[in-house]
Amino acid sequence: MLDSATQNKIIKVTNGYWTEHVNDSTFAELVTGKEPGHRMADYVDDRTVSLLKVQFETRYEADARGRIKARSMGDVWIRSNGICNPVNVKAGEQAKKGQPNVVSMQKLLDYVFKRWIDSYYLLIVKFQLDDPIKHRAYLIDLLDWLDYVAYDAGPGQIMLREQDFYLAHEEERWPPSLSITAKAEKLFECFEDGIRNLFNNRKQRLARQRSLFKKFGAATDFSIDQSEMHFVP
Repeated sequence: MLDSATQNKIIKVTNGYWTEHVNDSTFAELVTGKEPGHRMADYVDDRTVSLLKVQFETRYEADARGRIKARSMGDVWIRSNGICNPVNVKAGEQAKKGQPNVVSMQKLLDYVFKRWIDSYYLLIVKFQLDDPIKHRAYLIDLLDWLDYVAYDAGPGQIMLREQDFYLAHEEERWPPSLSITAKAEKLFECFEDGIRNLFNNRKQRLARQRSLFKKFGAATDFSIDQSEMHFVP
């Protein structure tokens, strides 16, 4: 895990950087028009990762050939307490509170169960697009906030339930301190629930399609019937 001094410094330098640069003309142009969240994401990610690399001892995860992994667990890994800790940078509008994807469940399970990591940090930079533009940075270990995630076993992604998370954060309802074993158990329970839901959904879908197939096969001819369809000019 990141020690408390490192966590505090991450928030301090991130807030300091964006306080200085959030009203630069380049950023202001980037967030005007439709869907500014999509345009700002890569820009904020790149700038923030570059900042962290200057301010901390960092690494990138590499494959067996020594090449930087394209889809690493972290945008950057910060060394603290003798290990490298994954940090994933996320950016968006303060008013937008959906369920963004944050990490693959399978990958997170693998890394925890193989004892490669004991934390998974999200550095979230939220922007309020007023005049002037404001921002706020959050640093959380996702394993501490599993009560505020959703998991869809179809695409396999863990999603952050932003509305619930930000409300809890603003009200300082901090999650209880748990051991890594307890966190892993909670993560696996979330995975199991998602798999069960996926299995039940697939069973229902199979039953529906089987029923339609039987009805189709029982017909003596193949004539088109569009009576239940709707068309417009």
